[in-house]
Amino acid sequence: MKKIATVFLAAVMAFALSACGSSGNAPTTASEPASEQTNNQPSGTGTEEIQPEPGAKLIVWEGKEEQPFLVEIAKEFEAKYNIPVEFQEVNSGDQMAKLKTDGPAGLGADVIVTPHDHLGELIAAGLILPNDFYAEDTKANFLPSAVEALTVDGVLYGYPRNMETYLLFYNKNLVKKEDLASWDSIIKFAKSYNDPASNKFGFMYEAGNFYYNYAFIAGNGGYIFGKNGTDPADIGLNTPEAIEAIKFYQSLHEALPIKVADATADVKTNLFQTGKLPINMDGVWQLGNFTPEKLGFEVGAVPLPPMPNGKKPIPFAGIKSYFVSSFSKYPNAAKLFIHYVTSQESMVKNYKLTGIIPARKGMENDPALKDDERAQAFLEQFKSVDPMPSILEMRQVWGPVTAALEPIWNGEDVQKAMDKAVADVKTGIAQQGSK
Repeated sequence: MKKIATVFLAAVMAFALSACGSSGNAPTTASEPASEQTNNQPSGTGTEEIQPEPGAKLIVWEGKEEQPFLVEIAKEFEAKYNIPVEFQEVNSGDQMAKLKTDGPAGLGADVIVTPHDHLGELIAAGLILPNDFYAEDTKANFLPSAVEALTVDGVLYGYPRNMETYLLFYNKNLVKKEDLASWDSIIKFAKSYNDPASNKFGFMYEAGNFYYNYAFIAGNGGYIFGKNGTDPADIGLNTPEAIEAIKFYQSLHEALPIKVADATADVKTNLFQTGKLPINMDGVWQLGNFTPEKLGFEVGAVPLPPMPNGKKPIPFAGIKSYFVSSFSKYPNAAKLFIHYVTSQESMVKNYKLTGIIPARKGMENDPALKDDERAQAFLEQFKSVDPMPSILEMRQVWGPVTAALEPIWNGEDVQKAMDKAVADVKTGIAQQGSK
C-alpha cells in the first residue's frame, strides 16, 4: 500500500473531469447559460462559480457537533446566494442507510458529511455524484492524501473537510516531551511509572483495536490490500514486514501490563483526565475534551515517534468529506454550497467553532492554527498517514484481525495467529462476493 509521507510537498497533476452523465446534473457556470453547456466542460478552478438551479433549497445532514458551524455558515450562504440551507442532525454513521431509503422518496439530504471509508458502498449503491466542476480546485487546495482517498478509478467523488487520525497526547505535569522522542523512551518511562495496583499506567492505548495497531504495520512496510488499498486479492497482513511490526506490538505488553479487554476507550480517557495516565494515544476528536479548562492541567501532543527499528508508524486516516446526493434536485446548488464551506476562510471559522483541523494545504501557516501546539502536532502527523481502504472488502478485515490481537498480546505465535486472520479475511471476502 502506498505510504503518504510528504503530502505537503506532493505535486498534484491537473486534468479535466467530464460533467455528470445525466443532463439534469450537468454543472453550469455563472458566465454561461445552462443551455450552452456540454459534457466536455472543464472543471472549475475556484475563480468560476457554478450556476445554481432556480428556486434551489438545500438540506444538509451532519452530527450535532457541527451544528454551530453549519447553522452560521448557512446564514452567510443564504445571504449571498439567496439559497436557503436547512441543517438536520444525522450522525455520519447513520447517513448512508438513511439516504438509501429517504433519497428515492425525495426526503433525503442534498449534502451529506461522512468518512471516506464509506465511499465504496456509496458508489456501489449509486448514492453520490462525482466532484466534477470543482475537481481541479479540490486537487490544488487539499492534501493529496485526502484527494487520493476520495478518488476511485480516476474519478474524484468527495470534497475533503478534515482528516482524522491519532497521535500521543501527554500530561505536561507528569511527563517531559523528550520522554516521547522514541518508543524505547516511552517504554522506559512507562515501566518506571506503572503501578497497576493503584490503577496508574505510564502509557495506554486501545491495544486490542486494529485501528490503532495498523500504524505499526504500515510503518514497517505491511499493508491491508495491494495497489493502494484497492486489490483485495493481495493481502499484506502476514508478510514478514507485518509480522515484525506485530511482534513489536506484542512487546508493548511489557510496558502496558493490562488485559486488552481492559484497555478500553472509556477507561483510558478517564485515567488520562484524572491524572493517572501521562501518555495517551488518542485521536483528533479529543482536542475539545483535552483542554486546561476541562482537565486542570496542560496537555501536549506529539506525532507517533519512531519504532525501535527506526521506522515511523503510519496511522490510519479517515477523511471526513462532503458528498452531493445523487437524489438531489439541486446538485449545482449543493456543489456551490460545499465549495463555499470548504474555502480557507470558512474552514478557519469551522476550526474556531468546532476544533476540527481542515484538510486544506498550508493550514499550518494560518494564524488561527499557527500558535496551537496540538493542532500543529496533528498537522505534522497528517504528513505520514495512510487513508483507510474504502473498498467493500474492507468490512471483512476488522473482525478476523481484531480476534487475533488478544491472543497475540497474551503471547501466542504471531505468524500463526496472523496466517489464520488472513485466511479468515479471504473466506469472508469470498462469501461476500458470492452473495
